[in-house]
Amino acid sequence: MTDTLTMGQRLADLHGTLTPAEQANLKLILGLSAGQLVPDKAPSSEQSRRAVSEALEILCPYDVADPRGIQYRGRPDFLTDELLASLIAEKDEVGKTAVPFDEHYLGCGGPLADRIAVSGELAALVASVVPKAEATGIASYLFYRDAGQGIIPHIDTDIFSLNVLMMLEHEIPDGPENPSALYMHYPDGTEERLQLSPGEVVIFLAGTQAHSRTPIREGERVTILTFGFMPEGAPLENYRR
Repeated sequence: MTDTLTMGQRLADLHGTLTPAEQANLKLILGLSAGQLVPDKAPSSEQSRRAVSEALEILCPYDVADPRGIQYRGRPDFLTDELLASLIAEKDEVGKTAVPFDEHYLGCGGPLADRIAVSGELAALVASVVPKAEATGIASYLFYRDAGQGIIPHIDTDIFSLNVLMMLEHEIPDGPENPSALYMHYPDGTEERLQLSPGEVVIFLAGTQAHSRTPIREGERVTILTFGFMPEGAPLENYRR
C-alpha cells in the first residue's frame, strides 16, 4: 500500500507516528526545506519541492478548499481611516524601540494593536474565510528600513500558522526599479507578486504557504502589522513566544 503513496503522503503519514515533540521537529524541518526548495527553479529540485509542499498541505490544520495562496485580500470595514491613522501613530512610537530581527526590525505590538489582535471584528473577518481559527493574541510591527532588508522564502512558526498581515506604510522612492513586495511561492515553481497599499490586509496560511518579501532599496520604507492565529482548540502554550 505504501508503494502507491507519494513522498509527500509518506512524510505526512510519518508525522502521525511521532510524539508531539518529534512532530514539531518534523514540521520545522519541512518548513526550512520549503523555504529553500519552493523558490528554487532548478529541474533537479522539482520532485523534492513538490513532496515538501504536498506534505505541508496535507498537514495543514485548517479546513479550507485550498491552503495555497491568499485566503483574503482587501480593506476590512472595521479598518477606518481614523483607526489606520491611530495604528500609524502607534507604529511610530513602537518603532523607536524596535530591535533588529533577521532582515527587519521587530516591535512587539502596542496597546492598540494588542486590542485588535483579540477583537471580535478581526476574529469575524478571519472566520469568514478560514473557519475554526482563533487568535493567539500576538501582534507584531515589522519595520523594513535599511536598503537590502527583506525576508527570504520561508514558512512561519506555529504562532503565525495563520497570518493576518496589514500594510501600514510603504514609502517608495523615485526610480524604475520595482518596489519591495510580498511574494507567494508555489510548488510548481511559479510565484505571485502582491503589491499592497496602506490599509490593505491579506490573510494566508503562513505555516503552509511559502512566502517572502523582496528587499527594499535605498530610500524605501515598509511597515506592516501582523496578527497570529492558531487552530481552534490547539494548546495555547504551543502558540506563544
